[in-house]
Amino acid sequence: MNTENVCKKIINRLVFAYGVKTVKSLSERLDTTVSVIGNRVARNTIPYDLIVKCSIDTGANLQWILTGEGEPNIDGIKTEKKSIELSSEALEKLERIAALKSSGAITDDEYQLLKGSIFKAS
Repeated sequence: MNTENVCKKIINRLVFAYGVKTVKSLSERLDTTVSVIGNRVARNTIPYDLIVKCSIDTGANLQWILTGEGEPNIDGIKTEKKSIELSSEALEKLERIAALKSSGAITDDEYQLLKGSIFKAS
């Protein structure tokens, strides 16, 4: 069984993407609390909602935030606000395919294809 804390690595990438130094500063940027982030790390629960917000806010590559693979592509603070609306069904699908990818059940190409189909359908 893999005991690696994936959530902690993701949180570290979120800290990097926002250009902050602490989880407290990160929590302020994400409009959440340190305890919410701490609980997710303790349970090793992937924070998909925070990942999407970070990508929208900073332009960071979703694949990089989730896996650490690829280039961050962070373009700093956006001057215009962007928003994305995902149905709970679409978010559940995204969570399922991310879990399949991280477990090695699907290839990167399959992951990209499935992810693209979710966003086209939304």
